[in-house]
Amino acid sequence: MDKQQLHARLEELHAELRQADSVDAGERDVLQRLRGDIEKVLAQKESASPHHYRGLAERLREDVEQLEASHPQATMLMGQLIDALAKIGI
Repeated sequence: MDKQQLHARLEELHAELRQADSVDAGERDVLQRLRGDIEKVLAQKESASPHHYRGLAERLREDVEQLEASHPQATMLMGQLIDALAKIGI
């Protein structure tokens, strides 16, 4: 997966997270942090360093368990991003 495809997936996940409804306070905090992390990486576009992606990958791994039951579509996308980042060595 190249950077353009990775960013397309990030944008897809970002859109999914924006649409998330019926969340409790803890999930809302998780979603806000994750959206912020995605926005930072997307804002970097081509200049995003492995450090930016590494931080995002760590956050995805942490948050997938918290959102798995309540947001299956978002966690599926998160899993795909984790796999894609792992394939590029992050």
